[in-house]
Amino acid sequence: MALIVEYELRTPVLATVEAAAARIRLEEIYRTDADRLKLLFWATGEGLDSLRAVLTDDSNVASVSLLDDAGERRLYSVVLTEEAATGLTYPVAAEHDVVLLEAVVTDSTVVRARAPNRTALFSYREECANRGIELRLKRIYREEAWTTDRYGITNRQWEALEAALEAGYFEVPRGTTLSELATELGISDQALSARLRRGQANLLEHTIRESGPDKKG
Repeated sequence: MALIVEYELRTPVLATVEAAAARIRLEEIYRTDADRLKLLFWATGEGLDSLRAVLTDDSNVASVSLLDDAGERRLYSVVLTEEAATGLTYPVAAEHDVVLLEAVVTDSTVVRARAPNRTALFSYREECANRGIELRLKRIYREEAWTTDRYGITNRQWEALEAALEAGYFEVPRGTTLSELATELGISDQALSARLRRGQANLLEHTIRESGPDKKG
């Protein structure tokens, strides 16, 4: 049985973001076609108006784009420099099969992740320490105890997948567009696309991979 772990970390890559905005909720981390790490996150707080300027001046940031302005919160896309990418735990987590489920940044970064076992988790923490990234464990519990997650899917991913299914988004031809579905859910097209992609990946990993081709259900 996999483990759900909650931990706090401090990394210089997120330092300017922490100082500029009261709260950051990470939506997605992935590699671009140019093999650069991109962060997709919602930002809220008193420093919201100055956040883009702060990010633009940050030496860790290669480019920044405002994707959605919902008044009290804004969705940003940030591409990191190659040097800054080494300061993130995402590549290290992938090496140890640790899946990042949620990350919230305030005065520190609190992450919820899934680890296959304790050996992988502690190897991940040790590698973070080797890279100068402080990781402090807060909670560890078995995945079956995490009632807000089904088949490795967060509530927001489940909501997006359910809405897409009911609206005929996965049918051929499609019963709705990505933009229409995003408007219905009150999020941007890119945020919905990332949410659907991550949700489908988690669902497949927890069904096809765990069941195997020789099992029928």
